[in-house]
Amino acid sequence: MMVAVATAAFSQAAAAEPFLLPLDREGAWTATDRQIHFGGSLAIAASLRVEGRTRSEAFALTVGVGIAKEVYDATFKPRRLGRGASRKDLIADLAGAAAGILLLAALDR
Repeated sequence: MMVAVATAAFSQAAAAEPFLLPLDREGAWTATDRQIHFGGSLAIAASLRVEGRTRSEAFALTVGVGIAKEVYDATFKPRRLGRGASRKDLIADLAGAAAGILLLAALDR
C-alpha cells in the first residue's frame, strides 16, 4: 500500500512538472547549497568508512542519499521553494562522496 501511494504521488508530480530544474535555475557551482551537498556527502562517506563499510558500499550509500534528496526536491518539496532535481547538486554529492573515501584512505596509510 505504501509503495502504491508513493508511486502515485511520484507519477502525479512527474506529470505536472519536469523532474530536473532548468539549467538556468540551478545556480552557480560555488553556491552555498553545493558546498553543503559536498560537505554532507564527504561526512557521510567518511563516517561509513570509519564504521567499517567498504569503499564501494560507502560510495553507493552516500550517492543513494544524494539521489533520494533530489527525488524529494523534484516531487515533494513545496512549490513555493522551487521544485526540481539539480544536476549540480548530484555532482557535488558524487565529488563529496569520493573526497570522503579518499580522505579516509589517506588517513589509513
